[in-house]
Amino acid sequence: MLKSPLKKIEALIGFATKAGKVVSGDQAVKAKLRHGTVRLLILAEDASQEITEYYCFKGLELGIPVIVSGTKLELGLAAGKSQRAVIGIMDKGFASSILKQVRENVVMD
Repeated sequence: MLKSPLKKIEALIGFATKAGKVVSGDQAVKAKLRHGTVRLLILAEDASQEITEYYCFKGLELGIPVIVSGTKLELGLAAGKSQRAVIGIMDKGFASSILKQVRENVVMD
């Protein structure tokens, strides 16, 4: 799990949202995980322990990177929505761009 300031990636999340490559919310992300279309998971820092543990486990199980960044409100606003505990990036290009930004200022957990 990687931790990153949301400021570093919020523009990329916004671009991905406008391109239709973001899924947000617990149930929607779980559905896309079952279909195998999620390439990157971004969790809110204030997400519940249950949600954090579930998505960290799923990330390890499926080989999907997991980033923790921002609060639920900040994460939701970055995706053009209300509060969101988790968002999934479904495009490889956006996922790799976000990961590149995060790795420049990474804090490992």
